[in-house]
This record gives sequence, C-alpha cells and structure tokens, in this order.
Amino acid sequence: MAFKRRFGISKIYEFYGAAEGVGVFTNLMNFDYTVGTSLTPFAIVQYDIENDCPARDAGGFLIKVAKGDPGLLIMEISEKTPFPGYTDKKKTEEKIIRNAFRKGDLWFNTGDMLRNMGFRHAQFVDRLGDTFRWKGENVATMEVEKALDSFSGVSASAVYGVVMPKGDGRAGMAAVIKQEGKDVDFAALAEHLRSVLPKYAVPIFIRFVNDFQWTATHKIKKNDLKNDGYNLSAIKDGLYVLLPGTETYVPLNDAIYQDIMAGKYKF
Repeated sequence: MAFKRRFGISKIYEFYGAAEGVGVFTNLMNFDYTVGTSLTPFAIVQYDIENDCPARDAGGFLIKVAKGDPGLLIMEISEKTPFPGYTDKKKTEEKIIRNAFRKGDLWFNTGDMLRNMGFRHAQFVDRLGDTFRWKGENVATMEVEKALDSFSGVSASAVYGVVMPKGDGRAGMAAVIKQEGKDVDFAALAEHLRSVLPKYAVPIFIRFVNDFQWTATHKIKKNDLKNDGYNLSAIKDGLYVLLPGTETYVPLNDAIYQDIMAGKYKF
C-alpha cells in the first residue's frame, strides 16, 4: 500500500461510521484497501445516479451489488440499531429507505458509495453527492483525485462533473493546486491519467487554483467550482482541455470554447 510505504507505517487500524449512523465498520486486522467489516446488518446496493435514488428490481426491491462492484451502503434500522433522526423531520425521512428487501423493513441511507470486497468487507469509494455519470458510467471522484495527486507537479485536486452540450451525462473536470516551484507536463499528465483510469474517468477539463475552500469537516467545497464550470469569463486562472483524438491538454481559448458549446467535438 503506497501510503504505508511512503510514511513507513506498518499497521493501520481503520474505521468508518457517522455520529447519527446505526453502525460502524472496523478494520483491526491491518487489511489493505478496506474499512473492515461491521457487526450491524448492512447491504451495498445498486444506485441510479441519474435519478439520484437506489435502483429497484421489477418487484420493487433493492438490488445488491456483486463482489468487486461499488454501490450505496445502507444499514438496517431495528430495535437493536435504532436511528434517532434529526430535529428536522424532513431530513430524517430522507435518510430512511423503506421496503428495501421486504415490506416494512427500514434501512439507513449513508449517502456513501462503498465497494463490496467480499467476506463482509467493504472499501470506501466516494460520497454519492460527488459521484457523477459520464458515457453511461459512474465516475468516482476520489479515484480520479488519487490519480491526479500522485502525478509530479500536482499538490492537491478536486474533481467534479460539468454539463457539456450534447454530452452523455457530465464531463469530468478537475481543479488543481500545483506544487510550489514545479510545472506540469500536460502530455505526461494525459498519458498518466489514461494509464491508471478508465477512458470515461479521465478529466476533460483542468483548471488551476491557488487554494480550495473547505468545510468544517475538512471537505473541499465544490459547488462554486461546479458553477464556474469551464466558462472562460468566470475563470481567470489557467484552464485546459483534452480534445478528442489528442495526446495532451491544451489551453482552452475562445475559439475552442465556442466549438464545444456548438457541439462540434465528439467527446
């Protein structure tokens, strides 16, 4: 595991949970790439990104993902694992999934995408609010950010989806903070991303920023970045695009922008 090697750490004891949640995952056995397992009944189910809800089968019930696949983590609400809810009743109801696998059952919606690792172990993938869909595939922003952050010259990144005319979903865009005193080789960056990510997950747009805005829980605020999109009039920092059939990111100028808005490129 790269993190262990980099910092010379032999053991990591990991856990996953939420203050208002109904269960936790713990990794006390030093397994790599997993948050461990949970004694609380849980399931990882298919999620419909476009309609922003769990997918259901013909009978109206949720569909569990196969081993190795990501999905929405839900945890059963019961007398042993009650969900006290919030002071806001509407928000409380939004967190409850009813009739998941049988009539009358209740499950807590974590809002997180985890991967089924088998043997009741799970791996954290992304927050569902950050995940977006492009070319019929779900793009997990944390995986793209990990690929970007491992490249020379990149200090930190934030990945999100942006609307593109005639596009199939939302195209990937990354806001990047450069490492001080280092330049980014755009051809090498494109080659690196294509070597470690599926084609649909490679960001089409890259912009450079000096810093990010952070939440109280140390998460990057992405809403303003999403609102800016790749609008040249809104972005004064460097803005680059990876055009179809090319091998490197190039500066996004007005002519290219107008062609994109006119749908002339087949991304």
